[in-house]
Amino acid sequence: MSSIRQIAKLAGVCPTTVLLALRDSPEISEHTRKKVQETAQKLNYLLPEARVPGFGNGRVIGYIIHESFGSLAAAILSGAMEEAEKFKIGFLIKQVVHDQDWIEEAIHNLLDLGVCGLVIAHAYSELLPKRILVALNSRGIHLVQLMNRVFAEPVDSVCRNERNYADMASAFFAALGHQHILGIDVSYPDACWTPAFRAHHLDISFLTGVSAGRDLPTAFQAFLEMSPRPTAIIAEMDQAAFRFMVMARLYGLDVPGDVSILGMRNAHGDYYYPDLSTIDMKARQIGKAGIRLLAGRIVAGIPPHEITDFQDISLPGEIIDRGSTGPAPVLRLG
Repeated sequence: MSSIRQIAKLAGVCPTTVLLALRDSPEISEHTRKKVQETAQKLNYLLPEARVPGFGNGRVIGYIIHESFGSLAAAILSGAMEEAEKFKIGFLIKQVVHDQDWIEEAIHNLLDLGVCGLVIAHAYSELLPKRILVALNSRGIHLVQLMNRVFAEPVDSVCRNERNYADMASAFFAALGHQHILGIDVSYPDACWTPAFRAHHLDISFLTGVSAGRDLPTAFQAFLEMSPRPTAIIAEMDQAAFRFMVMARLYGLDVPGDVSILGMRNAHGDYYYPDLSTIDMKARQIGKAGIRLLAGRIVAGIPPHEITDFQDISLPGEIIDRGSTGPAPVLRLG
């Protein structure tokens, strides 16, 4: 399949010039436009908007989303697509994994397809190299990072609000009379969760690796052996919370009578039994906000390398109490 880079090489111009020429930009001379368009025609290359009916205005964006979001991705994309319709924006979606090379390849593939903007929503544990940002800026591609931060440099962002989630959960459990809480695979335990729980005079300890496939009986046994044993659990993912809820029942513990369990993401809550209380991260709204931010940049027409007023949007979450959380058990003496 031909690409923007192939056309640029054959025409003796840069990739950004190819995109502008193929979109008949007045910034490009007639001579260069004709040369680029003739080269593209010989290679049978079409811009994405020419391949997708209904997107004749040329606004097709790339959307990279991480596979670890699972069903949460559906909520993010649903909100994004609903908002994109208002701006007549088309999507080219690529799903990626925890592999920097794969992410970089996906980005370059989307650039070769001629997208005019890019959203990166992923859970990669390390920041992406600056060279990617430089490549985007050089081609005039606006970028929004979603859910998690992907670059050390300032970038337009609509990210999860971990401090807000920690504050909500600690206040919620404090109001229910819990004193000892277990966090499972939570992000930023030292920076967000420990300070939030200490502010409410609560104790929180942590287990890791449960969502990634850690031996569940071993993890649950570690919970049972804690002294004092936590009376409440908060898990980074609803799936891990539900797995602990199942294990609690197998060990004869009542939920929420003996232990309260709170998930996060609100990805599957309605399908669990008993119903799982969860923190709704507002994934759909995050998807919408990302498109609004990106569309605003594209419409404004300011080159990305000239932007200094980067937006950093953090939407507050919401605790949805479905019955797996309740008052702390009363300690019976004698």
